[in-house]
Amino acid sequence: MGIDKGKLTKRRKKDRTHAGSENVYLRALVKIYKFLNRRAPSAFNRVVMKRLISTGSNRPNVSTSRLHLLMRKCPDHIAVVVGPVTNDTRRMRIRKMTVCALRFTKMARAKIEKAGGTCMSFDQLAMTTPLGSRCTLIRGKVSGRKVWKQRGAPGVPGSHSTPKLGNRKAAMRGRKHEKARGRRNSRQWKVKT
Repeated sequence: MGIDKGKLTKRRKKDRTHAGSENVYLRALVKIYKFLNRRAPSAFNRVVMKRLISTGSNRPNVSTSRLHLLMRKCPDHIAVVVGPVTNDTRRMRIRKMTVCALRFTKMARAKIEKAGGTCMSFDQLAMTTPLGSRCTLIRGKVSGRKVWKQRGAPGVPGSHSTPKLGNRKAAMRGRKHEKARGRRNSRQWKVKT
């Protein structure tokens, strides 16, 4: 008689189902948006719930200047950022807008309110627009972190990745090894790839 391996070989679903963070406010927001997604289903609620559950590195920050540029075409909409909003000192004045985010830096909040806009939290947004009507979801650049610049092989022709210059005591870490024998023609020879 054969063995039924259907259950054993079943692919495990790897999507997150709850926030990994211990932050009480974030966990409360996940509960609110899980409820809204169940009782008032909309694409907006589903996306917000998914982004709230995601890891911190997948919730990148958005600057005030980026908000200013992205909200040009829909000034009456609410800009929704599932992540922090930070101040950009390069742009002095921004347009009046309503922004909802997980958190605001002190200077970003001051700049938005000085322009006549308002800063909202996600529980206020859930009360205002439960279905996410007249809301624009905005995301920061996930690959903007320093880690992404170090992906790949530094020194290889065609590669633009930066070397990891962290712990100098570890073997083969640091700029010295990038310039060593076998790496450049001026140091006896260069490894051909």
